[in-house]
Amino acid sequence: MTARRSPAGPFRASPAGGILALVALAVALAVAACGATTVSPSASPSPSDRQGGLAPSATPWPGGVVEAVINLGKADAQIQAAGADLGAAAAYQDLEAMWGAADGLATLIGRLEGEVPRIAVYPETAPAAAAYDAALPDMLAGATKIRDSITAKDAAGITAGSQQLARGLDKYRDARRLIGPLVDQALLMQRLLLK
Repeated sequence: MTARRSPAGPFRASPAGGILALVALAVALAVAACGATTVSPSASPSPSDRQGGLAPSATPWPGGVVEAVINLGKADAQIQAAGADLGAAAAYQDLEAMWGAADGLATLIGRLEGEVPRIAVYPETAPAAAAYDAALPDMLAGATKIRDSITAKDAAGITAGSQQLARGLDKYRDARRLIGPLVDQALLMQRLLLK
């Protein structure tokens, strides 16, 4: 779930008026565009899984790459939850909940940006890093703009932030597609390294 801090000052649904319905739609469409399935680290593959195509690459990845891939994969469910929280809060015109979801998403994305350089330097994971680099800046800027615009009671800013977040989430589909198989590889490598 997303981290929530309380915004400064009283909140009411009226400053953003009917804009919140548009925001809810934009965020819901963007979250739906990411796909119904999430990247979730599965249980460690068994020896039979390794024979069935989940064997790690011939060259084991550096430990930092393995850890970063697993962290990015785990964060996918949190991103989906934050998007759903944001969409639901907008649908209910609950600015306080919307502020909390946007703040939590911005915090999460900020943390993930530190993981991406760790996978950018390794050839097998570099394409996923490029996909994250394309998506995360818009996601972070959009979530931050939503949060800050709610604090400033700026309806146009909320709309602009929602549109930027939706663009980032649309690009995020590529990152999700690429990180999924890498998570399975990383989990297997982690298991083999710990033996």
